[in-house]
Amino acid sequence: MSFARRYGIPFLIMIVSGLIVRLFQLYLPASIRSVLVTIAIAVSLFAFGLSLHIHKKRRDESWFKKLVISFFLMFFLLWDLGYIVFPQLKSIFNFLGIQGFVIYMVYVYCGWAFFD
Repeated sequence: MSFARRYGIPFLIMIVSGLIVRLFQLYLPASIRSVLVTIAIAVSLFAFGLSLHIHKKRRDESWFKKLVISFFLMFFLLWDLGYIVFPQLKSIFNFLGIQGFVIYMVYVYCGWAFFD
């Protein structure tokens, strides 16, 4: 595995994702801006997590694990967008500090674990 591919692809994903999010913030109409920026951030963080593990050999070809990770990712994306709101779960998340940054780390972890 070459040095450029191993470290360059995640770095390139960070640069391109930052550019895309910035362009979305500048040029999208305000009515859809927050939704598309949130989706773009989630997709870019998931792709970054994928790129951290894509050069390694897969240990498990299980489709069930990928399905669970996909549902977990969609739940947090919809939670981040505000489409899913459970008051009890929201109070637990607030108590545990599971908010913005932690949810972003969950996106990266889901990407990394998808090909584990």
